[in-house]
Order: sequence, then C-alpha cells, then structure tokens
Amino acid sequence: MDASGLTEETLVKFPHRGRRTATTALVSAGVFGAGVLGAGVLGVAGSASAASTTTEVVAVTSLSTAYGSTAGGTNVVINGKGFNRLDERVAGSVMFGGKQAKSYLVLSDTQISAKAPAGTGSKVRVIVTDLTYTSADTTSDDFTYLEPISVRVPDKTELSAAGGTTVRVTLSGRNLDLSTAAKFTAAKITATVDGTAATIAWASATQATLTAPAGTPSMTHSKVPVVVSTNGVPGPADTTHARYAPVVTKLSVTSGKLAGTAGTSSKPALTITGVGLADADGFWFGKTKGTCTASSGKESTTWTCVNIPSAGVSGPVAVLPRFDDGRVAGVTAGSVYTYTNL
Repeated sequence: MDASGLTEETLVKFPHRGRRTATTALVSAGVFGAGVLGAGVLGVAGSASAASTTTEVVAVTSLSTAYGSTAGGTNVVINGKGFNRLDERVAGSVMFGGKQAKSYLVLSDTQISAKAPAGTGSKVRVIVTDLTYTSADTTSDDFTYLEPISVRVPDKTELSAAGGTTVRVTLSGRNLDLSTAAKFTAAKITATVDGTAATIAWASATQATLTAPAGTPSMTHSKVPVVVSTNGVPGPADTTHARYAPVVTKLSVTSGKLAGTAGTSSKPALTITGVGLADADGFWFGKTKGTCTASSGKESTTWTCVNIPSAGVSGPVAVLPRFDDGRVAGVTAGSVYTYTNL
C-alpha cells in the first residue's frame, strides 16, 4: 500500500487475528509514506496518534422464559448475536449465574438452546462467552429460580369426562406464600389435568379450587396427572389420586310413567348422550336394566333404548352405564330420569 490518495491524516483499521475487534489509528500521511507502519512501528512521537476501540459482538437480547425450577432442567432458548464462535468443548460458554448450563446447543448465530442447571430461589444472569468476549449485563439476561409447587388431589377423585368437576386441592412448597388471593394471582398459578389446561382459583393459604377440563376415561382405571405451575414453572405431578369417569350428559326424555315406555327400533323411547360410553355392558334405570344399544359409529357418545323399563315406586333414578371391568359413571343432573304416577 502506498501513500497515494492519503490525505494529511487518514484512518486505517488493523484487524486482530482471531478476534472480532479492530484498532483504529489516525496516521500521518507523511509517516505512512516513510514506511514507519510497514516496519511495524506505530505511535512514534509526532508520527501517529492511535486510539483502540472494541466492539462487543456477543450479546444476549432475550430469553424464551425468565423463570425456571430450582431443581434444574428448564429448557431455555437464548436469543442474541455472535453465537457461532462458541466452542461447545469449552466449559463455561453458557452460564446461569455461577453454574454452567447442564447442556446447550448452538442453533444459529442468534440462538442457543440450553438446559438450566439447578439453582437457589434467586435471580441470576445468563452469560454467554465466546473465545474472546462475554455478553454484557442487561435486564434481558435475567433468569429467576422458583421453588416448584406440589399438588395433592383428594383420594379416589372421579372427574367427569364431560369436564366441569370441581375439587379442592392442597398446595405446598418451600417458602410458598399464598396467604391471600392477591399473592396467588401475583404468583401466576396455573394447572393442567392430563396435559390440558384446567381452571384454578385461590381458596386459602394452602388450598385451591380446581375445575377439571373434559377428558377421556381410561379402560384400565389409570389415573391422570395433575400439575400446578407458578410463572410457568411446573411442580411435581400428582399421578395417583384422580381419574376420568364415564358420564351421561343428557337424556332425550327426563320423565315417564311407572309402567315404563315402549318404543320401536326406528323410534326408540330414549336417547342417551354422554362421554366414555364405549364398551358399556348396558344401561340401568336405578336397579333395572333397560333395552339399550350403542349407536353405530357413536359408541362412546350415544346409546338408544327401545324401551324404558317400569318402576315400582315414583321418583328420580340415575340412568347409568355399567362396565365389565368395574368402571363406574358418576351421577349428574343430565343422568336423572323421574318416574311419575301419571
């Protein structure tokens, strides 16, 4: 490079090998022409003035979640820039406070998928370091560890397959303070039943009212997991106390004579609608079995009864399915049939 085209003072950048910075020198054209720079001499009195500036290229701009369990294992997507230079063989490239991520994978120059280590109930920084630089401290890299909430469902809880069953559950956790409805709301408490969102509301310092969503009854009596989360951090599931039960939601006729009602195959006396009714052995009106069959293609939801059996006394009875494997259906307002003297 010669001095032609240089003004009296010219800015020249000298890249550092293997680093993402450059030293910018304000160089006298005359000195440049004299070959001082070519000789590797910079900063000779009166010949050049130099100022070193560093541009940081590793940065964390946001996290997919700002909260994680103290038990560790929370999956976090780290967004930012300059991640392609990370060496996954080097310990300490991705840190949560003073602890290394349990694992991480560089997805691109702007994203890292990391698994948080265990921590205490406090706020820490998520720090990314490449071969040379460390991400700066900003509010965008804050990650808070939360104590998970455990939930206990009452024994032998039967949940309606149609949804809407309400049950009082007990909540517990270290340093957990849900003494008021306001604190419950601030903790952003949520719940799921068998993976589906449920409604949960404050009841007391240690209890909440959970309303289950619709679900599918199991033919093997298996229980469903109930999970409570705070700020999106799930606690351990209660997997041993609740299950979905078949349910009758509607009867096409809700009352009739003590003598019973006769119908035909083309015009049945009663249509039963529900959930989880497949494989039922039949339907009983109180203690008397009706003449009922599953509707083709709708065995789980619809049955028809050609005849409604007679009854000895007037009054309401539950119309419920029975199953060979012992499953039972809960009584609901939709399953009640009333015999009258008329």
